[in-house]
Amino acid sequence: MQLRKKLLIFMFVFFTGTAVFSLTLKIGSLAPKNSPWDKTLNEIAVEWKRVSAGRIQLKIYPGGITGNEEDTLRKMKVGALDGMIVSTMGLNKIANDLFVLSLPLLIRDEGELDYVLKKIDVTYNEIMIDNGYKLVGLTKAGWMNIFSRDPVFYPADLENQKLGFTSGEVVLTKILKDLGFHIVPSDSIDWLSSLQSGRSDALLLSSLLATAYQIFPIANNMLNFPISPLLGAIVFSERSWKKIPEKYHQDFLDITKDRIIVLNQESVELEKTALKVMIDNGLTVNPSNNSIAEAWDKIVKNLYEDDEGIIGSMVSRTIYNEVISYIEEYRNNFNNNAN
Repeated sequence: MQLRKKLLIFMFVFFTGTAVFSLTLKIGSLAPKNSPWDKTLNEIAVEWKRVSAGRIQLKIYPGGITGNEEDTLRKMKVGALDGMIVSTMGLNKIANDLFVLSLPLLIRDEGELDYVLKKIDVTYNEIMIDNGYKLVGLTKAGWMNIFSRDPVFYPADLENQKLGFTSGEVVLTKILKDLGFHIVPSDSIDWLSSLQSGRSDALLLSSLLATAYQIFPIANNMLNFPISPLLGAIVFSERSWKKIPEKYHQDFLDITKDRIIVLNQESVELEKTALKVMIDNGLTVNPSNNSIAEAWDKIVKNLYEDDEGIIGSMVSRTIYNEVISYIEEYRNNFNNNAN
């Protein structure tokens, strides 16, 4: 079969003088096989292949086959991979400014997030290009909440608990430490055992992850006050993106954008379902109120306004101010429409 295929290609080239262009791009992904994110990536692959008449194909390596995000980014840099799905935690390994949308208590709800995602696209692309990458699409992946053994309402409640958080996540780890919390490095494979052993008392993660890793039977309290959104991004090395003929670029970006719209709607519903499953199985959702919100707002406001703090040293004040301007635009429009 291979010999016949090669012979046909040879005959085509010989008689037409035209070489048949084909390109296979290798994509690494931590998204589990058959998860919504994996299915979306496969749908994108099918459409790219169709639009390019079979010339461009994506070979997807799901479920962390290519290693963790740092490993996968390293493989992209040396050319062993062409692209990847990267999370919020991986984006800041490309550039710290890309973490701005997940700064704690900056963006508050889905409406604000949707608005900022549309506005920030150009800036994010520029940052990616400056660092040797091409941003093909940004996706939503849920919201991070505090899950804990003992109820947490106010920041002071968390100060007395050991907060497990992903090791190697530089920006958010520094923020949490600067807020006065005791951080225990804890990767996903350690979350459950860390809680069981008492090494940690609380975790900051999404409802989907809390359900998937079964941490809620132990950390069975959740504060109903989202701390920050989680994002995902489909990213290519700029070198690999340039291998794709330019005539396909816009079509590929449009296809990806359309698929991501559907994925984002699914992710919102999935998170609601995950929360319901946990509640049905013993999770206590502790309500928030104005007093609690003001207490959390106060500690982050002090942190972000400090000229020697996280804004300016790790995340540029320029991109921080850009995001703030979009949030204010949205809130003003929302309030005006409500009136």
